[in-house]
Amino acid sequence: MSILITGGTGRLGIGLAKELVERGEEVVLFDIAPRKERLNDLKDKVNVIQGDLKVWPELINAVKDNHIEGIFHHGSMLSLPSDLNPWASFQTNVVGTMHVLEASRLFGVKRVVFASSEATYGLGTTGIITEETLQRPITMYGAGKLYCELLGRFYRRKFDLDFRCLRYFTILCPGSKVRTMPRFMSWMIEHAAFGKFFECYVSEDTVQPITYYKDAIRATIMLYYAPKERIKTVCYNLSGVSPAPSAKDLEMAIRKFFPDAKISYKPDPLVMEYYRTRKVEVIDDTPAREEWGWKPSNTPLEKVVEDYIHEIRTKPHFYGLT
Repeated sequence: MSILITGGTGRLGIGLAKELVERGEEVVLFDIAPRKERLNDLKDKVNVIQGDLKVWPELINAVKDNHIEGIFHHGSMLSLPSDLNPWASFQTNVVGTMHVLEASRLFGVKRVVFASSEATYGLGTTGIITEETLQRPITMYGAGKLYCELLGRFYRRKFDLDFRCLRYFTILCPGSKVRTMPRFMSWMIEHAAFGKFFECYVSEDTVQPITYYKDAIRATIMLYYAPKERIKTVCYNLSGVSPAPSAKDLEMAIRKFFPDAKISYKPDPLVMEYYRTRKVEVIDDTPAREEWGWKPSNTPLEKVVEDYIHEIRTKPHFYGLT
């Protein structure tokens, strides 16, 4: 029996694969455009399948032929690309998730962990976010993710599929090339580390909750292996760096290491409209702590930036930054 990771050669996909292989699991990576150069020492330890979530036979064959018992569903179009092409986003994010859930039902997959997003929160979201906070997304990406959360809950009730999900609040991860709403945080660090000018596309006071990717991987693995009887809330918020930093906070942390970093601000109206609808300061992740023992590392922002810089400077090829 194997574990399937959709979006398998993405940054989180590779990180999850490494953890699973170390646990002795057989791992299958399903990706529309596999980045095999990221596999490094994993290349002989995982099975890589090129496939499209939108294409039902490709997904169902991957599940059937590899005797899949668990799925980490991370494959999706991201935020800004989804708004620019909502039709493709619907097919990939919504229909693709339906394919994952149906394949799981038909072939007896025991567990599905779905990667949801803070983008499911939108209009009127202020202050502290809990699992009871009203979800009213304004983006195509957020709307699709929220629908998939509800679809997963339906499959859990109707078909007893062990569906569970995490809402990530911006995963700070090196090497991402696609421009998304919160990607300015990663790019600000990377540009400074390599002596490049960065024009930030949000205002200085824009606050963005973040989770360092190493914590995100740890939390996702913990949720997957948590006993089924402990999963009550089903869809969990995931906290990270506290308090949530602003763009200016991040700039000042970067300047601890690169005092002469070239950073300016030119807010993008489309991105700022997203942030205007929500003023998030604190992520309450009490259910994750109480139900399956999640504990954020509480690493200060400056230490996160320091580790991020170390990663991209010591392994630039891995992160595609050469």
